[in-house]
Amino acid sequence: MFDTKGITFQTVSPMGENFPTDDHTHQLNSVLNKFKSTFLKGKVFRLIQRVLKRPQRLYDLNAKNLHLRESCYAGIQVVPIRSIIGSEGRTADFDMDFHPLSEAARQRWSNVAMAYLSGQPLEPVQLIQVGNAYFVRDGHHRISVSRAFGQVAVDAEVITWKASHPFQRQEAARKKPVFSKPVTYPLD
Repeated sequence: MFDTKGITFQTVSPMGENFPTDDHTHQLNSVLNKFKSTFLKGKVFRLIQRVLKRPQRLYDLNAKNLHLRESCYAGIQVVPIRSIIGSEGRTADFDMDFHPLSEAARQRWSNVAMAYLSGQPLEPVQLIQVGNAYFVRDGHHRISVSRAFGQVAVDAEVITWKASHPFQRQEAARKKPVFSKPVTYPLD
C-alpha cells in the first residue's frame, strides 16, 4: 500500500529525549507499587496493634524526660531494624514498623527506593542509642525502604547516650512470654 523503499525511519519519543526509558519506567512503577503496598500494610499493622493494645507509633525521644549523663560516638555499626523503636522528634511520619503514615511521604520514599534498587550506596542512617533501644536522628525513609525490601538490619552511625531509660515497661512487654505460668499435662 505504502512504498517505503529508500526511506529510513527514526524512533522518536513522544515526550522528548529526556523521557524515561522503559527500564526506568518499569522500575518507577515497581517502586510506586511497593510504596502503595507498604502503605496499606501499615494500615493493617496499626489496626492489629490497636486491637492488641500495643504501641503503633514511634516513641518520641524528645518527649521523654531523659536525664542525660553523658554521650559518646560509637561509630558505624550494623543495627537490627527491630531495635529501632523511636525518633528524635519525627514520630508523625512512620509507625513502629516504619510504614509511612501518609501519602505525603511517597515522593521522598520513591526517590530513596529508586536509589536502593539501582544499587547506589545509601548513606548510613544516624541513630541515638539509649540502653538497648535506638532512635532515628536522620534516615527515616532509608529505614522504611530497607525494611520494605526485606532488609533486617541497616548501617548506622551511632551515638550512645548514657541516660535513665524510660522504656523499661515496653521492652519488658516485648520479652514477656506468651504463657506466664508453666503448662503441666496430666500423666495417663
